[in-house]
Amino acid sequence: MAFCKFCGKEIPEGGTCSCQGAQNNAAPQQDSNAASFGGDQGNNGGIDDAVNKAKNNLPLIIGGVVGIIVLILVLVFVAGHTGAKGAANKYAKAATKKNGVKTGYSLTLPDEVIKQLKDDDKWDDMIDKSKDYREEYLDEYKVKIKEVKKKKKLSKKALKGAEVYFAEMCDDYDVDADAKDFDAKKGYEFKIKTQEKEKESGDKDTSTESICVVKFKGEGWKVIPMSKDSLEEYGEKDD
Repeated sequence: MAFCKFCGKEIPEGGTCSCQGAQNNAAPQQDSNAASFGGDQGNNGGIDDAVNKAKNNLPLIIGGVVGIIVLILVLVFVAGHTGAKGAANKYAKAATKKNGVKTGYSLTLPDEVIKQLKDDDKWDDMIDKSKDYREEYLDEYKVKIKEVKKKKKLSKKALKGAEVYFAEMCDDYDVDADAKDFDAKKGYEFKIKTQEKEKESGDKDTSTESICVVKFKGEGWKVIPMSKDSLEEYGEKDD
């Protein structure tokens, strides 16, 4: 038999006394165990702290991700609107717009020719006449650019051909210039795929045009509406 150490009452083996002293002694240990267990559950080995920190940092994380996405989009936009690719895109889109004539001429004519036309008061008249033709065409057809794709880097012969081509264009507009007056630094051939739809019949036709985009010293990127091979033939004229 066992006796309670608080009241001396005989208690069965393995049992507990019902006196106040025995009950008070048992409660703290139970509470202690419960507190310990509850503490472990509440802390979860630091998981709750990590979750709370993640929640607090969520706006920063989202902001960082959004910032990266915006940066990528900006870089893509800039790449598509500057340099050789940008010039090719501008040239292609200008062909689909009634007011794109000025952009087309600005990209395809040497700066000296444009200057001469403006000095002779012929620039605006040329733009207006070409715009009239463009409007008539676009009234009958809907033009859509399907693809502008960079194909090949221009060879030295093709770059020389670009210089000869610009010199001949100057001659056509009575501007005094030779091939040596132009310095083609680099360039690329592009393929432009265009879809034309006749508005009345709905008939569609897809065509592909080759152009060369050349960077001239002092003038920037210019468009020459011919293929790399054709431009190389111009380069042979200067040999």
